[in-house]
Amino acid sequence: MKILKWIAIVFLSIIVLFIATFLIYSSLQADRLLIEKNVVIEAPKNIIYKEIANFRNWGNWSAWDKMDPDMEQVYSEKMGEIGSFNKWKSNHQMVGKGSQEVVEIRKNEYMKMAMKFEGWDATNYAEFILSETEGGTEVKWTYLGAKTPFYMNFMNTFMQPTLEENYTQSLEDLKVYIESMDLESITAAPKGVELMEIDDLAVISILDSSNEAGLSKKLAELYTELSIYLETSAEAGPNGMPLAIYHNFSPEKVVVEAALPYKGNLTPEGRVKAKIISGGKVLKGVHYGDYAQSATTHENIAKYADIKALSIKGSPWEIYANDPAEVDSALVETHIYYPIK
Repeated sequence: MKILKWIAIVFLSIIVLFIATFLIYSSLQADRLLIEKNVVIEAPKNIIYKEIANFRNWGNWSAWDKMDPDMEQVYSEKMGEIGSFNKWKSNHQMVGKGSQEVVEIRKNEYMKMAMKFEGWDATNYAEFILSETEGGTEVKWTYLGAKTPFYMNFMNTFMQPTLEENYTQSLEDLKVYIESMDLESITAAPKGVELMEIDDLAVISILDSSNEAGLSKKLAELYTELSIYLETSAEAGPNGMPLAIYHNFSPEKVVVEAALPYKGNLTPEGRVKAKIISGGKVLKGVHYGDYAQSATTHENIAKYADIKALSIKGSPWEIYANDPAEVDSALVETHIYYPIK
């Protein structure tokens, strides 16, 4: 019996010693997982940002998406803004079930996601940081795990090599994917859109509003009023085709400033104002034909500005370059301008 007692004591002592050694070892490990990997990609920041900010595109380069291409995925309707999210569910042990949500974002520069994994209540964070560098754009991808209790610190040491490998592989695949794109074609200006410089333009204008359905009638009324004003002016006259500056546009309400270019001297009265449309850089698009289809040209200008990382400032305007009553409907020209910073 004494022998059995001593065997039990020795066995328990070994177990206690093992647990104590394990706890000491675990307490000496990092209390959170920190990863930082980077790669230089030969492409503009805005092209890379578009791929990163849209979770739907991660299947093209993410190591976890490639581990289980058939995993269940749910995405937010909008991407590239605070609140955009991606949720996934996989039977692959390296993928599992979790979610990520954008909590901070700066276009073409930075995106931070809060990440949660099934079985863990804590929140982890990942960041993408884009910066211009020699040879292209440096993409830095970081991961900051939630703080773990000392007896779980060993998991950080255990997981670090695998996560670092997946981060590195993902960035390398992102580099290959983006550099294989036809960037020249992607960044080319859409037909009819160009970046140019314009001079100052003196106009008289009237600010008013309407719904979209009544816009044509409203503009006709305003142009008539402006034309009469110029005709009755002794020292000023017309100096170009009519234009409209759009300060707000929705089906319910369009805030529009009808304007006529002029030359000479005048003293504005009542709601007729004189102003200068400042010269400088603009994106110009030319639309031919039915004005109702001109929204496509506006969209092309916005897309090109995004591709070229150009910032639009102020309100756009349209110059109605010819009279629809005098030319074939297919030849009606609308010149659309967006001022650029």
